[in-house]
Amino acid sequence: MKSILVEFARFKNLGTGILREGDDYLRSITSHRVHQVRIPINQRPFSQLMNSMRYVYKDKHEYDDAFKSLSLLVTDLLRRQDYMDVGELLDKLKTSCDKGNEALLQHVAQLLQQHDKASFLEESPLLEEVNKNSDKLQQIDLVTNAAELSALPFEAALANDDKPLFLSGKGVVLTRRVRGVFRDFTPHWPITPKVLFIWSAAGGSVPHQEHKDALLNALKPWLPPQNIDKVFVEIGNAKYRDIEKITRDDGFTHCHLLAHGQQIDRKNDKRFGIALDHRIEGADVITPDALCKALEGIRSSAVVVTLAACDAGNQTDVINPDKSVAHLLHTSGFPVVIASQLPLTKFGSEILTRRFYGDLLNGLDVREALHHTREELYDNQSNAGHDWVSLVGYVQLPEGYNDILEEVRLKSHLNSLKNLRDRAEALARVGASREEFEAIGGDLIKEIEALNKLLAKTKEMRALDENRGLLGSAEKRLAELLFRHIGDDAAKAASREALNRACKWYKEAFDANPSHHWSGVQYLALQAVITGKVDANMWKTAYRAAEVDRVRPGEYWAQGSLAKLALLGTLIGEPTDETAAFYLQEMKARFKVVQSRKPDADNPLQSTGLQLRRYEEWWLPANGFFPDSKGLADEVRELIPLCRRE
Repeated sequence: MKSILVEFARFKNLGTGILREGDDYLRSITSHRVHQVRIPINQRPFSQLMNSMRYVYKDKHEYDDAFKSLSLLVTDLLRRQDYMDVGELLDKLKTSCDKGNEALLQHVAQLLQQHDKASFLEESPLLEEVNKNSDKLQQIDLVTNAAELSALPFEAALANDDKPLFLSGKGVVLTRRVRGVFRDFTPHWPITPKVLFIWSAAGGSVPHQEHKDALLNALKPWLPPQNIDKVFVEIGNAKYRDIEKITRDDGFTHCHLLAHGQQIDRKNDKRFGIALDHRIEGADVITPDALCKALEGIRSSAVVVTLAACDAGNQTDVINPDKSVAHLLHTSGFPVVIASQLPLTKFGSEILTRRFYGDLLNGLDVREALHHTREELYDNQSNAGHDWVSLVGYVQLPEGYNDILEEVRLKSHLNSLKNLRDRAEALARVGASREEFEAIGGDLIKEIEALNKLLAKTKEMRALDENRGLLGSAEKRLAELLFRHIGDDAAKAASREALNRACKWYKEAFDANPSHHWSGVQYLALQAVITGKVDANMWKTAYRAAEVDRVRPGEYWAQGSLAKLALLGTLIGEPTDETAAFYLQEMKARFKVVQSRKPDADNPLQSTGLQLRRYEEWWLPANGFFPDSKGLADEVRELIPLCRRE
């Protein structure tokens, strides 16, 4: 994603300050020369405009006028160019024109007199940058260290056509951040999520069930069949001490807070806080500083905090050196904080939760997730009002973020495939209906479509290997579902087609990277199942690659590949150094050592056992597989017990 750095700077104390008409700031946009921009409004009328944007004001004309004024204000600051008085320009022309060009000079002067000012004939630096890459989503990385500028609703900026700037081209997502040393202490971006959902109805009712459903749906690829508290924890009617207690577990990667934002009723503090439950008084409006302290325990693990609360990003109390909830959370070390700088509708809060986390936990760029959320809020203004403007995102991303995203995407699809397999097995045990299995088949087809789209975007070689392998796995699982759990002639024909596609994907992965023995073994197995033959040269290549991996300390996945290669080798008279049983026993012994140090390590016995059972239960000559061969059912029957946990 192309990132356009826009930064405003001024001297002296940056922590406090008010907007004063005529004050000058320096604005830099990427490598363009620095421009001087001037604030055209004082603090009091600005605050009145912001108040007119609040839902408590019912006058639509007042709201429309305020929105237009604020849009023009921030648009001017972002896009303003250098201007020169007509007289000054004429003086410059006179000194640069040769004698004899008086007629030309007079003509130019007549044209200039039609305008109060004359601008240089150059495009706005910001729009110039935006137009360079209009065929893709772009980021405006906005840095406003001065407190008074943080209060401005830059998200309302306009493009040349007077439409919102964020809709330009393929989209422009504006994010905020603050320079500071806190960036050096932010946590590593996680691959597997663990979401903390905190809600309180202390300030009035909240749509907590809708938010919970949205979070669980977004977490669907990651939810285990049991013990969902490994990835999702909820605190309802939350009290301050409840948050302090639960956040002592630093494993949370994302925190979503749903509550009411209320103004702090204290002398010299007119900021907005969060209304939580109180054990005696019923409601307790805690300050931004207190919430930061309560969440301190997850600062070493959480990378995203979302605040579905009115005014959690409100920064209009600029003379107070203490900042808004969102601002303080960001500067305290949370890389991404999403909040609202104005009141937030319940409808809009549901869009925020569903769309933002749906995209984010499926492996999309956090900036892309934020942009899609703003787009949906904009498209639903009849119900969500101006929530699309209210939404603010403080974003500070780590180095190598794009590489991390590819791993997150692929891991989410892998987990989703595992969950669909587990659901199918659970349904089979209770004798579920055809419709229920067809629903799982539909989900598998969606996974295949998503993986095909992802393949076109994937760049890194290892991620490409994984993507092709996951496509092969998804097609194979679809084939198994169609054959074993639906089973009519049409389903069996579709199953055979899916199996052929799986074979193709595994071959593509192995051809691209012959050292990736896992994809080679999967291809050779399906080649044998479908044709009854095994490519001896590819078998030898996969065998060498697996032996190379096997000698690495702590390796146990290669032993699973070697066990399957030993089985397939019997079909072409190619022996391995050890028997399949030996490799499985070695795999079990090595995994036991690793598991003692890392209890949550992926279990190779389960997946290897599952694959071996296919030879016994599905890939049988009686079902049309292994033509001109007796298959491998007898051989795997003796190996399957070795894959059971002790």
